[in-house]
Amino acid sequence: MSQEQRQHARYPVELAGEVQIGAETLPASTQNLSGGGVAVLIDREVAGGAKLRVTLFLTQDGIEDPDVEPFEVVGAVRWVAEREDGLFAVGLQFAELEPAQARLLGHFLSVLDG
Repeated sequence: MSQEQRQHARYPVELAGEVQIGAETLPASTQNLSGGGVAVLIDREVAGGAKLRVTLFLTQDGIEDPDVEPFEVVGAVRWVAEREDGLFAVGLQFAELEPAQARLLGHFLSVLDG
């Protein structure tokens, strides 16, 4: 999908996070983030269409603000790509964001626009 077809600008940002698959919580990191979704790196393949709970630790310059709650959301798997390093890049589209989630994410992305 080209940038012209996207509803949300993507930001190449690496954040620490977690992805919950069933009862298991896996460490994850982001490749990019937008108002509509995220690309995460995890150590296993997941099925397209699966719904995953994602927690992202929104940091600035690698420093986590203790006063800011982690960003937690459910995302649907839209694509999966195996990388040469054995990790899987997983594109997730966010489910409908609650107003508080949308504000938190919007504020974080506005800082990246800086």
